[in-house]
Amino acid sequence: MTELASLVLFARDAHATAAFYRALGLDLHHEDHGAGPTHFAAELGEVHLAIYQAEQDDGPGPTFRAAANTFPGFYVSSLDRVRGELVSGGARLFSDHQVRPWGCRVVAADPDGRPVEINQRGHCPPDAAGDQAG
Repeated sequence: MTELASLVLFARDAHATAAFYRALGLDLHHEDHGAGPTHFAAELGEVHLAIYQAEQDDGPGPTFRAAANTFPGFYVSSLDRVRGELVSGGARLFSDHQVRPWGCRVVAADPDGRPVEINQRGHCPPDAAGDQAG
């Protein structure tokens, strides 16, 4: 069986990116393995998430659904609360409150322009009006 072990993000501003993911409820802390750079990290079940400061600034990340893009998705306990925190912090929304079979989602850009899917199970009833596009 194949399992995801880690998700590593390289950010233009690691502190801003950590703040974005903390708004989703991730318990990010500083981590230092001794030989490498200090970074932010959290455990998501069995998956290790790490955010490193990028070594060079190549400008904003690729657009939503572009080739070679990363599209992490998270479940949160309150989609409305997280959406509010992200928008008040200046995050751009790719899509707002879309109904999906598993609930409702918002897709927001993190500080590097990376699209992030934020879901809440059961938030939107399956028969609610809303965007059904993928």
